[in-house]
Amino acid sequence: MKPTSLAVLISAMFSTSVYADQAKSDGEVFEVKPVVVTATRMEQKVEEVSRPIAVVEKEQIDQIQPQSVAQVLKGEPNIVVSGGPRPNNQSVNIRGLSGNKILQTVDGVRQVFESGHRPSYFLDPELLQSVEAVKGPSSSLWGSGAVGGVVAQNTVNAADLLDADQDLGGFIKQGFNWNNDQSTTTGALAGRTDSLDWLLSGYYRDSNDIELGSGESLAGSGSRDQGVMAKTEWQIDDAQSVGFNLRAANVSGNVPSNGSADFNGTSNFLIDRDQDTLNASVDYRIDTDSPLLNAQIMTYWNSVEMDESRVSDGRSDSTELDVYGLNINNVSLFDVEGFGEIAVLYGIDGYREEFSADREGDDRPTPPEADTDVWGGFVQANIPFANSWQLEVGGRYDYFSTEAKNLDQDRSDYEFSPSAALIWQTTEWLELTLRHDRAFRAPSSEELYSTGTHFCMFPGFCNTFEPNPDLAPEKAANTELMAKLNFANVLGEGDSLFITTSVFQNKVDDFIEQIVTDPSFGPVMDPGKTFWTNVDEATIEGFEISADYRINSFKAVLSYGITRGEDDNTGDDLTNIPADTLTADLSYGFLADQITVGGRLIHAKDQDNTNYEYNTDGTTYDGYTVGDIYASWQPKRWDAWKVDLTINNVTDKDYRQAWNELDEAGREVILSTKYSF
Repeated sequence: MKPTSLAVLISAMFSTSVYADQAKSDGEVFEVKPVVVTATRMEQKVEEVSRPIAVVEKEQIDQIQPQSVAQVLKGEPNIVVSGGPRPNNQSVNIRGLSGNKILQTVDGVRQVFESGHRPSYFLDPELLQSVEAVKGPSSSLWGSGAVGGVVAQNTVNAADLLDADQDLGGFIKQGFNWNNDQSTTTGALAGRTDSLDWLLSGYYRDSNDIELGSGESLAGSGSRDQGVMAKTEWQIDDAQSVGFNLRAANVSGNVPSNGSADFNGTSNFLIDRDQDTLNASVDYRIDTDSPLLNAQIMTYWNSVEMDESRVSDGRSDSTELDVYGLNINNVSLFDVEGFGEIAVLYGIDGYREEFSADREGDDRPTPPEADTDVWGGFVQANIPFANSWQLEVGGRYDYFSTEAKNLDQDRSDYEFSPSAALIWQTTEWLELTLRHDRAFRAPSSEELYSTGTHFCMFPGFCNTFEPNPDLAPEKAANTELMAKLNFANVLGEGDSLFITTSVFQNKVDDFIEQIVTDPSFGPVMDPGKTFWTNVDEATIEGFEISADYRINSFKAVLSYGITRGEDDNTGDDLTNIPADTLTADLSYGFLADQITVGGRLIHAKDQDNTNYEYNTDGTTYDGYTVGDIYASWQPKRWDAWKVDLTINNVTDKDYRQAWNELDEAGREVILSTKYSF
């Protein structure tokens, strides 16, 4: 059965059965918890967002006790963690697209880093207040990189730690993970005056190697992580505020040069990596009495420095990236007779990347010393044109240029990314949205201009990189039908049921892929070459559904995701497409919610859609079922204390996620205690 056919069947089943129960109720409609998101570049309640979006808030993050940002989203339909079990190497796969095809932001600032097999997610989960994942192309708002979606990470603020009548407060938290003897200490202090909020936070983590489900240790998976964050927000007057955000972090430890694979002594060497990141931003906002002016101006600087040395011989590498950026946007509201209130979001973005790297030793790659400049302007309008209909239209123009100073080469290009959605509130309990989005990803300086040696088969016989300055941007065009169903009094008085479901088709063209040609040993000796090129016209399609049921202190969340990917030219299956996955999460609060216990089950089916040219061995991936248990205790008598217990992979199952090269972590028992003041 095709995903689209299954989607129609399941949606019809849910709609029919739930509507029958709704008819028996008193007509009361469940109001979704007012969760406000910012991944759409304007503050919106989550139920008002017309894009497919997953939101994980602080309470759930504390239950998961994630070891990386990617792990926060592991239970969401059609989202999986990629990169293997090493937390510092993990990233997010959304509907079969990952890596640089998923844009990530932290507090509204885009994060850009790409260099070989090095990590790209740098925010520590201890600093998180929430994570939002927009599924599907989003370049009409964010520009380059949002081919598969956006992962928006939001850090904790002073207001999150202080009660309404509190001027000074904070917390100290201590955690331990028995799987890898990981100790984590986190602390924060926050305060406020009449016009100023401030926060200081820091963490320290020390871990040994991870133990897999097989009982073996994963060499090169321990690390020492530490970081600090400082935030202030000055309320200048009733209409204006300015915020300052500074983060600094260091990660050090031994890891293979390709952290998603096991190390060996021939091609994936163990290295000693010292990674420093520094992020600073200034955020000015003005919200006047006029409906025409609700603006934000943000400037930022991101810095990444990685120093690496091979453990066996001390050979060293260094990689540096500095990004300087500016965001300006405004929301204007227009009251138009016959239409109602029209909201228009518009703005400009600009940023500059300065990339440099040094590879020591003979026969090494030569990354470009490159500067990249990007400027973009965008607009989006939400237009109600009938009692139950709304139109959302938008578009963005981006100009980008890259110069490789070491090669004296440069190129420039531009892209336009349109977006449109038609939203129909059919009844109080059912909303339908049909939308279409275009997106692109500009080729990186590494893909355009890498030279030097990739690898050697023997002295003097080395595969080399060749630049390709004519690379076209990757492009995506996604069409999606979404439904939101919202009910009350389904099985009992006072309960609620919220269902979201969607069917999507994403046409992705001009994939940028690294090609490594085979060597020839006669009649002419040729070691081959490595280059990036545009290949494949692909179709990714699928279906997802999520149901959230609550009554009193009981909560049940059930979700299911299906994704399929095919090369339109050859008919081959695409790689990195997630297995069909069912997730169930049940929890209950006891003693007036002083104690909460719950469990989640993730069942992934066999991934046998692996029919592609290079899979000559017929490799497939076995399905698996993994269970987690969590519990929290916050006694009313000592409500300053909170204890969280998480047991991941309860049965210590030895399993491997589809497309990964490493088995996953075995049983993890994580205990933390937090004292707030």
